[in-house]
Amino acid sequence: MFWELYREIEKGTKVSIDEFSRDKKLNGEVRKAIIELYNEVIGFVEYKTGKKERDALVSLLEQGNITPILLQEMLDISRVIAKINEVEDDVLYGMLVRIMEDLEELYNAVS
Repeated sequence: MFWELYREIEKGTKVSIDEFSRDKKLNGEVRKAIIELYNEVIGFVEYKTGKKERDALVSLLEQGNITPILLQEMLDISRVIAKINEVEDDVLYGMLVRIMEDLEELYNAVS
């Protein structure tokens, strides 16, 4: 499921920012995939650590499984996820690759 959702987000990176803003179907699918992928990865992290989201991430940091930078990135992404429908198209478009890479890095850190 991880890679299917990853590829859904990736579709947003293969179009121009104008097309991303104009194509409401694609835009909505990408936003939905971001939420689902985030939830999948965080759920996996919680399962592996036995702790909830923020505590799970801090635990991974303390164990040396993730870097402080990745922890901060994940906290930033969680803030975006919380208000994803309010995030402007151009801001989200500019974050797509960052979101994909950070979620992949976290997923690989606990796999």
